[in-house]
Amino acid sequence: MDERIRFLQGLEPKHAGRGSYLAIIEAAAGLFQQFPADAITLRDIIALSGVSNQTLYNYFPAGRDDVAIALFDRLRRADEEAFRSHIQTLAWDSLTDPEAITQALAASLARATIGNLRENFQLQSTVSVYLRTHQLRTRSVHAEELDRALQEEILRRYGNRFPKHAAAPAAQLSLHVVRGVAEVAMAYPAGSLGSLESMARRLLRPILLAGLKGEGPVSGTHPISEDAPPPVAIASAPVGPSRRQAILARIFRRGQPK
Repeated sequence: MDERIRFLQGLEPKHAGRGSYLAIIEAAAGLFQQFPADAITLRDIIALSGVSNQTLYNYFPAGRDDVAIALFDRLRRADEEAFRSHIQTLAWDSLTDPEAITQALAASLARATIGNLRENFQLQSTVSVYLRTHQLRTRSVHAEELDRALQEEILRRYGNRFPKHAAAPAAQLSLHVVRGVAEVAMAYPAGSLGSLESMARRLLRPILLAGLKGEGPVSGTHPISEDAPPPVAIASAPVGPSRRQAILARIFRRGQPK
């Protein structure tokens, strides 16, 4: 899905045609805000936006599916904008110890994502249901813009206390956690978003702290991983040693970056 989002972002007009594109997005957002996902047809979106079939397909070749993916991307980009906005309001000069920095980062991320969910709850819920129903979304999907923004802030705010190679895993794990909280909120709409936002903050803090240098050893030992023998690929396959090595070499070359 990430690849599809990048493809659709490339089709999004910057100047000419921008009005028609936004009319489609706004019409779809209004419909997804008010009606169940599968009650909305492509004909409804075209009629409400006032554009032609050809115009819509110019920007959304797969029709309604691409419109839903574009709405999802728009909501995720709004999370990134909200996160950057919250970051800019903080008095970072007064936040020097890791605990204070961690609380500020966790609060900004939770407030951005859960806050946007609060403002657009029905729209986000309907888009999420549509993507899940039509198998257009997996849990591995993350917002690239917010991912980059969070990594930048982790390295900027912690400085050399946070190794650069640990920023990407910490950011992606943090996003999975906060997105998971948002999914729970949409699954249980009668619950308190305020309570879930507080929960997200508490869950994010140990993830961020775990990446700091000198914060303690790896939790526990892993004897199973340490003692397990190395895997023997296709050891029982009915081929000779030279043939087996040729197969493994071909697989290895296939897995190398191009």
